Amino acid sequence: MTTDQITLIEKPPHGTLEWLMNRHRDHLGRCTLGASDAPALMHASPFTSRADLYHSKRTTPKISEPTAAMHVGNILEAPLVSELGRRLGIEMITPNTMYRRDRFTVTLDAIGVGTDTTPAVIGEVKTTRKHRITDISDVPHDYLWQCWAQMLVLDRPVWLIVLDRDMSISTHEIPRNEQALDTLRIDSEKFCAAVDGDDERELTLLIDEMSAEQIADIVKPIERTVELTTEQYEWVRELADARDLKRQAETIEQAARDHIARFMLDGTIATYDSRKVLTWKQQAGRDSFDLARLRADHPELVAAYTRQGQPSRVMRLSNTKGNN
Repeated sequence: MTTDQITLIEKPPHGTLEWLMNRHRDHLGRCTLGASDAPALMHASPFTSRADLYHSKRTTPKISEPTAAMHVGNILEAPLVSELGRRLGIEMITPNTMYRRDRFTVTLDAIGVGTDTTPAVIGEVKTTRKHRITDISDVPHDYLWQCWAQMLVLDRPVWLIVLDRDMSISTHEIPRNEQALDTLRIDSEKFCAAVDGDDERELTLLIDEMSAEQIADIVKPIERTVELTTEQYEWVRELADARDLKRQAETIEQAARDHIARFMLDGTIATYDSRKVLTWKQQAGRDSFDLARLRADHPELVAAYTRQGQPSRVMRLSNTKGNN
């Protein structure tokens, strides 16, 4: 359903693949962002970089288990929504709708009952063990950008209710910021258009923030040779040295384990200067799965339950011992 440029989408269960896909692509297959993506888009997230966001939008969404903090937040969301309604003196509900406008598709914690398409206010719920929030100046920038993204979609006031690290509950009306709204509108369009068109400009801007694994996920390899500069070659030498050190560390670790075992023998606890410094105790063996036997006895069963993994790029060293 589309009303006044807002598309209403029935909200699938939170965290499901269908819910993730609604935040990943719109009905035309174009890149779309959730309100919680806005901080990363604006380089304001303490957890996710813009490069991480770009990678996530260029790859297929994956379901992840909620963290302990997220689980606590989910449990406390409903009572905090009720408390926000009590403080504002209006009925607050959690909508069964996602709201889409332009490049944002937002899921709201709460709305003040108005109509389906035009809630009276938006409610955003936060629980934090990091921040102490007493007034609007304490509200972190990532909270603000998320609220402004919601405001951009529905053009309604946003109220934030926070249970902070001191177990104090406070409510704050998020000030409308036209410059922030314009920036979100412009940056979300540029960012998502780059994702949609496989535009390498955004990748070029973010390449220095990306890991090797992220680059391998989104850049298709071409059989070509790259002639390195001296500075670039130094990173190849760094990789070679790191792998040598890792092998040396593994050798030293094994030698230390062997020596310790020879003087511990049947002992289980080692002390030094009356302090416990090491234990060597028996533990139950791990269960193991005999895939070779199953493949020999029931090859058709193995074939039915086997799927090939995604292709991956492997970084191997060669000829790093020569002259610089």
